[in-house]
Amino acid sequence: MLPEVERFHKWLRRKAPHSSTALHYTNDLALFFAWADKPPAEIGVTDIDAFIVHCQQQGHAIATVNRRLAALRSFYHFLALESATAPANPVHPRRHFIRPGRHLPRDASDADVKKLLAVVDKPRDRAIYLLMLRCGLRVSEIRNLSLGDLYLHSLHGGLPRLWLHGKGSVERVVYLSPQAQTALEDYLAVRPTGADDAVFLGRYGRRLSVTAIQRQLGRYCHKAGLWLTCHQLRHTFGRHMVEAGMPVTSIQRLLGHRRVRTTELYLHISDAQVQTDYQAAMDQVTARFPRAGGA
Repeated sequence: MLPEVERFHKWLRRKAPHSSTALHYTNDLALFFAWADKPPAEIGVTDIDAFIVHCQQQGHAIATVNRRLAALRSFYHFLALESATAPANPVHPRRHFIRPGRHLPRDASDADVKKLLAVVDKPRDRAIYLLMLRCGLRVSEIRNLSLGDLYLHSLHGGLPRLWLHGKGSVERVVYLSPQAQTALEDYLAVRPTGADDAVFLGRYGRRLSVTAIQRQLGRYCHKAGLWLTCHQLRHTFGRHMVEAGMPVTSIQRLLGHRRVRTTELYLHISDAQVQTDYQAAMDQVTARFPRAGGA
C-alpha cells in the first residue's frame, strides 16, 4: 500500500470509525494505482478518463465507477489538507462522474423469503435475516450492532428498539417487531461470551464481517435453491411497509434515507392504487373485446 494511501486510510478511520468507507475507499485506491502504475503526483485528468473507460470495458456498474471516483477525489482532497504543495485534484465532477439512472429497489418475493427462512437453522443467522426483513437493517448495520445498542425491554409503553450506526455514521432508532425480537432473544440466549461487545460473533468470538454475513446468506440461498442479497431483504421490508399503508416519511426514517425521493421509489414497486386502476381498466377492455387476439 502506498504510504499516502495508508495515511488516508487512518484519517478516514479517525473521522468515521463506524463506517465502512475507509475499507472500500482504500480498496478502490489500491485498484486504481495498480492499474495506473504511477505515483499520485503524476496522475492527471486524462488518466482518470482512461480509468473510467477501463472500468466500463470491465463491465463495472455505474455506482461502482462513481464510488471509485469519489474515493480518488477524497484522497486528493486529503493530500491538499496535508500539504500546500500537494498535486492538483485530477477528478473533476462535471467531467468524470457518470449520471446514473433511477432504478427501482429489487425486493424478494414473499415465497422466496419463506424458502430462505425454512433452511436457516442457526439462531444467530435467523436473527440477522429477520432484522433485515422486519427492521430494514443494512448489512453494515448488522455488523456494527453492539450489545449497548439493544433496548429489548420497552420503557413507558414504548416499543423495543435498536440504536443503529448507519450509513455515513448517521445514527437512527428502529423498532423491533415481535418476530425479530424473539429471534434476537433466542440468539442472545446462546451467544458466546467474550470480550467483544458485538452482538453477532463469528467462529473465534469476534465481530462478524460484512463479507462473512454475505457469504453465509449465499450458503443458505444455495441450500434453498434461490439467490437473494442482503440488500434485497432490506428492500423487502420497505415494500412490506408500503403495502401496510405506512406513510412514506415514516418509512424514510426507519430506513435511514436522507432524501424522501429515495424512499418514494418503494411506492412504485407496490402501488395498490395503480394495480386497482389497471385491473378496473382491463376488466372493461376484456368485456368489450372478450376474444381479442384469439384468446
